Amino acid sequence: MGTYRQTRNCIQSCIERIREILVDNSFSNTTVVKSFKQAYNVNFDPQLKNAVICVRVGITVYDNAEVGSDTFLRKPLLLLDLFCSNGGQLEDLKDLLITNLKTGFDYKEYSVSGGVTTDAVLESGMSNGRIVVNSINETEVNLGDDKSNLDIHDRYRSLITLNCIKSVVEL
Repeated sequence: MGTYRQTRNCIQSCIERIREILVDNSFSNTTVVKSFKQAYNVNFDPQLKNAVICVRVGITVYDNAEVGSDTFLRKPLLLLDLFCSNGGQLEDLKDLLITNLKTGFDYKEYSVSGGVTTDAVLESGMSNGRIVVNSINETEVNLGDDKSNLDIHDRYRSLITLNCIKSVVEL
């Protein structure tokens, strides 16, 4: 059995919270993944009106917790790439996520079986603080071409960035 390190824990904690939000709000046909490869491997069908959310960490800033100490606060920039079937679905999904993630969510430390690999199976997640959301930005992803010429995944896209702080000081 292995354990995830802090960055993977941040991503997995966010994925878990997004899945809870989707279930609680009956938002079906939405897949939550952690890489572009996984996002583009989802069979995207406008007839099914499915969507994909890809959760990543952009940059992470490490601030000293106090002067002269080697402890720090982790400040990850969480990136949520939304791939939707139509414009209305994109607007609804953005609003749902922003409304529910602005209050933050539990930071969990995960144990996995099969070692820490891309095929690892999550065994458990223990809460160890919170991810506090300081600010949220939402940006339309415009690839500069007519939507009919784009890959079906890229026709209705948006990027939500969450500027966060992990509430627990790291040693």
